[in-house]
Amino acid sequence: MTEIYILGNGRSLKDFDFNFLKDKTWIGTCLGFRHWDKINMYPNHYVCVDKVVCNHHRYKILEMIEQKKCESFLICGSLFHSDIGDKLKEFKNVIPFQNLMLMENNPFRYLVDYCTGSCASLYGYILGFDKLNLLGMDCQYVEFLPECIKLDDGTLKIIETPKDNPNYYFNEYQQKGDIYNPPNVERVHKKSWFDLRNTFMLYNILQQKDIMIFQYNTKDNKNLDIFFEKKDINELKV
Repeated sequence: MTEIYILGNGRSLKDFDFNFLKDKTWIGTCLGFRHWDKINMYPNHYVCVDKVVCNHHRYKILEMIEQKKCESFLICGSLFHSDIGDKLKEFKNVIPFQNLMLMENNPFRYLVDYCTGSCASLYGYILGFDKLNLLGMDCQYVEFLPECIKLDDGTLKIIETPKDNPNYYFNEYQQKGDIYNPPNVERVHKKSWFDLRNTFMLYNILQQKDIMIFQYNTKDNKNLDIFFEKKDINELKV
């Protein structure tokens, strides 16, 4: 059984020692690059499928691609139609996740709802891993921070970098000027993890697979405990 670590950016990672991952294969997501830049350590694979986040940070994503920070990048297909689209097409290791949803016999076809975390997990599986370890996938958000405003299109904008961001493991995860989608835990995230759980159950039964998925946390996670077996993140030590 081969395993991969899939990292979100939830609060449960606050005291996690990233040195644990030095000899591991792992996937990083979204704005985690703001921390990876500081520790000079990057994931093997990068995933961000949120259209708003991808677009707002497209130049940083392109920079990581051009500097070969990761082995592969799974991103929103809309970037291939943006001002960096022609450059993205030069790289075979950059994949629009919508393409996977159109491929025959690809488990991405079974996703009705999705978020970056669930897509990163499924990507880990199609990369060839059958034991998936989720870290920092807390699925628990303060939906509207005091430091943000709602824009006319329904997105949110950070107007002041939070001194204490309750949603993420480092306070600088979101910074002044960032634009992002509301978390929508009930409508988006929980349904996305539900779809992922069902997809793996389907593959285990119909295709006689043995996909295992664990979520590591430090406390009860009412939103993910119902889907995946929980383990204590403190077990993961250097």
